[in-house]
Amino acid sequence: MSAAKGDSRVLNTEDRDATMMDVGEKVRPPGDPPDGRGSWVKKVVGSTAGGLQRPEEILDDAFMRERVTLSFPDGEDGEPVITIAAEVLEAMNGLWKRCIIVKVLGRSVLVAVLSRKLRELWKPTRAMYVLDLPRQFFMIRFELEEEYMAALTGGPWRVFGSCLLA
Repeated sequence: MSAAKGDSRVLNTEDRDATMMDVGEKVRPPGDPPDGRGSWVKKVVGSTAGGLQRPEEILDDAFMRERVTLSFPDGEDGEPVITIAAEVLEAMNGLWKRCIIVKVLGRSVLVAVLSRKLRELWKPTRAMYVLDLPRQFFMIRFELEEEYMAALTGGPWRVFGSCLLA
């Protein structure tokens, strides 16, 4: 079957729509992703999302060099002995203050859904961060000690008809 004359048409270059190459990056509205150069991973790794401080923010290199030592009492082939000063342990433990690890028994829950439900249940006045851990465990960090203690001691808590295990 051949097309009769006039059944098909070829667009002139003036009739063509712009291609992606023609448009390029110049029409992207400001603030639309990607905002800047670099990968998403680089942005996330350097962030303190979840309200958790990074150890590097609390313990600088000079502090660590003075208080952490490595020795080989039985020679280089023996087992190493690492000595960590009490100040370092206290500072590292401070990273976990006002944190609770919870699990919703018998139910698989998304972190965003649990976060919304716990905010409705506990009504925190300051920041409360919910971090997703493996195997349906979640770490919840409170900004205020009073809100942390109220959540820890005020139970038993029920979420979506299931028990919240802390």
